[in-house]
Amino acid sequence: MNCKVIVNADSGNYNRLDLDKLLNNLGCVNTVVELIDSHSDWSADGCDTVIVCGGDGTLHNALKKCPDKHIVYAPCGTLNEFAKTCAAVNSVGKVNDEPFGYVCATGSFTEIGYSANNKHKKRFKALAYLPQILQTYRSHEISAELTIDGKTYKDNYTLLMVLKSNRCFGFNFNKSYSKNNGLYLIAIKSKGTDNFTNRFKMFFPFFRVFFCGVKAPKTTNGFTVIPFKDLTVKLKTPQNFCLDGEKRVLSGKLHFCEQTLSNEIAVVKTPFKRRVFAPSRKPL
Repeated sequence: MNCKVIVNADSGNYNRLDLDKLLNNLGCVNTVVELIDSHSDWSADGCDTVIVCGGDGTLHNALKKCPDKHIVYAPCGTLNEFAKTCAAVNSVGKVNDEPFGYVCATGSFTEIGYSANNKHKKRFKALAYLPQILQTYRSHEISAELTIDGKTYKDNYTLLMVLKSNRCFGFNFNKSYSKNNGLYLIAIKSKGTDNFTNRFKMFFPFFRVFFCGVKAPKTTNGFTVIPFKDLTVKLKTPQNFCLDGEKRVLSGKLHFCEQTLSNEIAVVKTPFKRRVFAPSRKPL
């Protein structure tokens, strides 16, 4: 196969990637390797297969650039949430004209996905996200009208998330995903203006959803976790969204649906080099 290999040097485990072994395992010939960073533009023109070595954000960009090509994903990011869904992916989510692999979300905590420092992720791995939790723990008031499979609701929300996975934020909480692996809406209602009291109140629905988990579709006075086929979100004001770890500012009318891919995304096990620890010095 005629391959283009994209390697993101900003990904959390890039330094441990054994690229030669990966290409040998895949049987690649006529391979072009391009080293990029998180801000690089790149193209896969002239190639029929793109091998993506990076995190979920790197894969997200490949979905946008190469919708008609075979994509092989060798995860070497920090969390690699997309890679934990299954070994072959034949559909993704779509918001208006932009595809996403597993999540499109705005509101409380969602900044964590795109604001963590790349150097910290390389050094501290998943622990690099911990300082972000305190910084993004606040109550949002996102005024939105939701039309879910024909039914319309209007409220203020502190979190709006469309998820195509059993997990996000590192929590394996969407336990009904194995029965219905399509798109899910997670909507947590706002407690009001951001202050200490409302931050305290918002803890309970977040704990219920993400720590306790949801085994079946559920709607309460505080939150909603349900599968859907068609969703329209009308935003009163523009919002910062996290799309697979990439920041996007979205506004107005957003249409969410599932998109079947012309070629499956193959998720492979990434070979890593063994860690080498320098021997400790003996005291003189």
